[in-house]
Amino acid sequence: SIAVKHEKKLDLEMQKVEEGVEYMNINRKWPKIVSSPDELELLIEQDKADLALNARIRDAREFDDVLRQTENFKKLLERQQLAEARERAASLMRQLTEEERDIVNKAVYGHGPGDEIIAQFGPDSVQRKSMQTLQPGQWLNDEVIHYFYVMLANRDEEMCKQDPTRKRSHFFKSFFITKLLNEGNLTCDGKYEYRNVKRWSKKVPGKDIFALDKIVFPINMGNMHWICAVIFMTEKRIQVYDSMGSSGERYLQALFQYLKDEHMDKKKTPLPDLDKWQLVCTARETPRQRNGYDCGVFTCMFADFLSKDTALVFNQDHINQCRERIALSIMNGKAIM
Repeated sequence: SIAVKHEKKLDLEMQKVEEGVEYMNINRKWPKIVSSPDELELLIEQDKADLALNARIRDAREFDDVLRQTENFKKLLERQQLAEARERAASLMRQLTEEERDIVNKAVYGHGPGDEIIAQFGPDSVQRKSMQTLQPGQWLNDEVIHYFYVMLANRDEEMCKQDPTRKRSHFFKSFFITKLLNEGNLTCDGKYEYRNVKRWSKKVPGKDIFALDKIVFPINMGNMHWICAVIFMTEKRIQVYDSMGSSGERYLQALFQYLKDEHMDKKKTPLPDLDKWQLVCTARETPRQRNGYDCGVFTCMFADFLSKDTALVFNQDHINQCRERIALSIMNGKAIM
């Protein structure tokens, strides 16, 4: 019968799949534990068996597409991605050596006057009392966050020297957004005003923001919460990263308007390819904090990972380790590679 022929044909297609066709190789990517398969894997095998009897599925590629839509397969995929993320995070955020840990402990827990400057680069510096906010459970102050962004800039400069094809990135301080939106101004709080920051681009590498790869902004929301925004110049995308999950829509719009005003002011022409730009609110997969005080650490780590083109594979479980990473970067004079 037609149904029997269809089933035999599908069986042959599935055999090809199991042997490793390019577009579907499930068993190689998610190997079955034959000796002791868990409940989820058994459920997926049941799904595969049910789909094999579906006469509407015409070939192995369609079988693959349908299987990937099943809830059990999605759960297995999420579990696999989580495991891979943990592995990447572990490799990226290595344990400190004894010497490095000693440096961190002296900087973060050491005794001395609170106003003692223990790190300085150019006009920027960090006092001992600011470094103490890197202790677990403390809310980072702007001095630490701003200085760490300077350390990210130092690393970026070194990476570009090592790879001449790499474009520079720039790291503004939170004052940029404060000025751009007149935040804290009693008469015009929240009002966009380009003229307040029109000269700030003279501070970026090459004095031209349109020649950069990324522009990174720490944002202090009402002196209560830190988030990060990034303009991916090469990719034509502006994205907000908030560990509490807010959309950041007003900042997206303000930064896009800044680009348009900056291009008109410096290039004397409208920003080209306006329709190609993407404004992306905080994504569902953006790492989230599980308390009320780690937002500054997340804001530092967003900038750290994104500025070196690394996926955001850290989470709340890594935050104390991230605090040590920030402290060591500050004391070493550049962000950890």
